[in-house]
Amino acid sequence: MTPRPAWSTSDHEAGTDADRRWESRFDRRHHQGLLSRPDAPTDCTLRWSGPIRGIDGALYHAGTDRTGAPVVAVFSPGYRETVPAMWPTDDWTAHRASLHGPFHALSTWRPTRADHEDLVLAYLAQRPRELADLGGWVPVDVFTTHVRYGIYEAMLTLHSKAAPVTTEAIEAHVRRSITALSPRLAALITSTMDTAAYLRRLLLTPSTSVEALDAAVHLVMADWKAASTDHSDPFQNASTLSAQLQDLT
Repeated sequence: MTPRPAWSTSDHEAGTDADRRWESRFDRRHHQGLLSRPDAPTDCTLRWSGPIRGIDGALYHAGTDRTGAPVVAVFSPGYRETVPAMWPTDDWTAHRASLHGPFHALSTWRPTRADHEDLVLAYLAQRPRELADLGGWVPVDVFTTHVRYGIYEAMLTLHSKAAPVTTEAIEAHVRRSITALSPRLAALITSTMDTAAYLRRLLLTPSTSVEALDAAVHLVMADWKAASTDHSDPFQNASTLSAQLQDLT
């Protein structure tokens, strides 16, 4: 079992049922060893200035590996990884904190998990009717920050009620979930993420059906393989992959 990361929001006792539900969002990832990429390089020197917090709540820390090649370390409540790059990553980490413009992948050669999650959510935000397909087999905790988790959860809830999946409706759903939290946790959450800005940027981020499907398959398969390696049942409510993914194993 992977230890709960120090950067989890679980640094206090959850007081209400809403708090406990919020804090348990990534418990499956914790128990099945899905909190980190198994082949991530560990011998790296990160910038002394520290990480940059993205509007998604994740921490992005530029640096270099032992050969001097650029890397970026990404820390979020549901995942952590150190990703090699072909050029310095300082500008890319800064762009994750911006309130404006589309998201750009670190590289087409080796995207981060955040890049894959962005592609799926950008496609669904722009084409919510596709929730009828993707929503049936992509688990909500595939999205590893509270912003991305909350947006996808809101999309699924609205879609299940046959309600319009608009940015306003998504924001309102997320706002209600935060309002239900204890004041201390709600204050922490609102100070570390910006759902509205993230949604605005998703609407500007190009994502085709092929890119979104490839990204969704990558995320689900990466978790399934990691859980299988950890000798855990990859999904608590199913012993096999969904039909869409079985041909890819």
